[in-house]
Amino acid sequence: MARASLVYDQTILNVVHSFKYNGKIQLAAPLGALLLAAFNRFWAEHSIDVIVPVPLHIKRFRKRGFNQVFLLIRNWKKFAAASHIDLSGVRIERNAIVRAASTSPQTGLGRKARMTNIKNAFKIQYKEKIKDKTILLVDDVYTTGATVNECARLLLKGGANHVDVLTLARAI
Repeated sequence: MARASLVYDQTILNVVHSFKYNGKIQLAAPLGALLLAAFNRFWAEHSIDVIVPVPLHIKRFRKRGFNQVFLLIRNWKKFAAASHIDLSGVRIERNAIVRAASTSPQTGLGRKARMTNIKNAFKIQYKEKIKDKTILLVDDVYTTGATVNECARLLLKGGANHVDVLTLARAI
């Protein structure tokens, strides 16, 4: 299952780009709350064991200074507690998978180019964190699905029982 909080229209594109590329990290809390609301709407309590944010390559992380997806979910437990949502049994594993290859940005690439660009870009760092688990893979934007499909394939190959996807925005 793949779900998104928002439609990736021009307004949301501008917000996401401000957050991601212009360092407006103060947007992480309200955007993360929207993402949590979508999670709460589409997934039953205790249906997810582990939340895995799509990782950045270390070069991109150093250049940007943050992983925008991790920032979106890092305060979920605090937000959930305030909203009486039980996430006590859910772990956020930010390093379960890593981006092993420094790929070109997916922005501007077509579907086929995106799939080629991202192929084998990730590796499992901690297999024990995903083995026999139900995983929620989180990303900021779902355009063609190339990135999340590659990550989900890897997680399943690494022993995850099931992988669902949640993104902040989805292109239509």
